[in-house]
Amino acid sequence: MAAERPTWPIKPHTEAKHAMLRHYLNAWFPILASQRFNKIIYLDGFAGPGVYTGGEPGSPLIALEALVNHPHFDRFKRTEFVFIFIESDPASYTSLQEEVTKFWSIQESGEPENVTIELYNNEFTEVANQAVNVKHRLQKQVVPTFAFIDPFGWKGIPMMEIRNLLSSDKCEILLSFMYDGINRFLSDDTPSIISQFTELFGTREYRKAEGLNTEMRKKFLRDLYRTQLQGEGGFKFVRPFDLIDVDRKRTVNFLMFGTKHHKGLEVMKEAMWSLDPIRGYSFHGFAGDQQMLFSPEPEITPLRNAILKRFSGVTVSVRTIERFVIEETDYLTTHYKRQVLRVLEKEGSVKCVSPRKRRYSYPLGTMLHFSSDNNAQLF
Repeated sequence: MAAERPTWPIKPHTEAKHAMLRHYLNAWFPILASQRFNKIIYLDGFAGPGVYTGGEPGSPLIALEALVNHPHFDRFKRTEFVFIFIESDPASYTSLQEEVTKFWSIQESGEPENVTIELYNNEFTEVANQAVNVKHRLQKQVVPTFAFIDPFGWKGIPMMEIRNLLSSDKCEILLSFMYDGINRFLSDDTPSIISQFTELFGTREYRKAEGLNTEMRKKFLRDLYRTQLQGEGGFKFVRPFDLIDVDRKRTVNFLMFGTKHHKGLEVMKEAMWSLDPIRGYSFHGFAGDQQMLFSPEPEITPLRNAILKRFSGVTVSVRTIERFVIEETDYLTTHYKRQVLRVLEKEGSVKCVSPRKRRYSYPLGTMLHFSSDNNAQLF
């Protein structure tokens, strides 16, 4: 009698994470392949059984589909793609093996020669750093790596391990920070919980969140983890995306995206804006310190307010404004010129103080002066 498959129904918030992953990888694979790297690594630290009860693919299969079903996959033949799938539960590991075999069996051309899959039945911390570093040493050059880390809770993802795993220049991470569960156990003085949280954050500073109200506590923990990923993990840019249960009106988790490059940041934001609505859940991002909603029709007010607040009373180049939009908000560069700067200039809140060929056009070298009375213009 065959053993029962260790699957479970997919939850809407998992669908939301998977949709985000799929959109990003659809862009990430071709961008890296076009740069002629000899090898590219995709790592799934908590891979699961590979399939859900309803037949929906798990994250390993989503990653494989994003690559081999990409319309330009034939152009990537000079690059070797290494998929590292780590799953500690033996039954889930066996199921994952079967699902990977089944995946290749339904591909018209079978398993491509430039795709390698490594499956490990072990803990993430036991495998990930060693597996990736071996690839780096053998390649004798930087191997671009994308790590998807989506644990069931907060155990097994120490900050030190992330630092060691993704220290090189071309590495990125998408990590599910399980805020809801962490928040419930934050004040637990059980030694094992304190040890796990200290490893998770890489510091005991998390204890300072105790006693804060709900919103302040959420912001403190989010910002502490982001700061640690930047300082310890070495990521220049870390963007948290707030996944909210609409019915309960509470944050389930933060998806933390870390990258060392502008391009990765822009591509991830493009992925977020392209997501279809997820039943019962919504992704929120940030414009400065204001929360904003990812939606088919962008709500521009938070971006307008963030720009006015940041540049009130100063003369600044459009290039500087664009860098602010890229690095400190979750809006796209296509959102701020026509929908914000043009409107503000027509209102008289912004004045162009440099030559330009066309009125209400904003080449990056254009200099704009923001009125010091702009606080009155905040919505």
